[in-house]
Amino acid sequence: MKFESKQDYYVPTDFFIPTQTNPTEKIRSTKGDCVIRAFSIAAGMDWLEAFDILTDNARKTYNVPNDVTNYTQVFKAMGYECVICKATSGKKRMTAEQFCKTHKSGRYILRLANHLCAVVDGKVRDTWNTANKCIYKYWVIND
Repeated sequence: MKFESKQDYYVPTDFFIPTQTNPTEKIRSTKGDCVIRAFSIAAGMDWLEAFDILTDNARKTYNVPNDVTNYTQVFKAMGYECVICKATSGKKRMTAEQFCKTHKSGRYILRLANHLCAVVDGKVRDTWNTANKCIYKYWVIND
């Protein structure tokens, strides 16, 4: 998927639904809260609940809520299965859109380059369309 303009990143598609769980933000987020947002969307909780869980662990470990070590510990403690998407020589990594095509049901948190997003029932749920971004790992949210 190629975007012609910046506006295209915010238009719903077959694999993307604009979703904002931060109550202080419009759909276009100005805060670096993708970890909190992805966690809240995938886990089906509100933004503050996700923030509190991440912050509680960060305080115990003298870290920040959106640090990779912190959210990895939280996701593991929540019982989320982590699946690493290994790179294969000569092949491109799977994109979020390709992931959605093969994971049409369930809840997931995807780790992209410098970003996390949620996938719920085969749709990227985020403030902007990350469907063309490559996946490095993902967590399966067990209900």
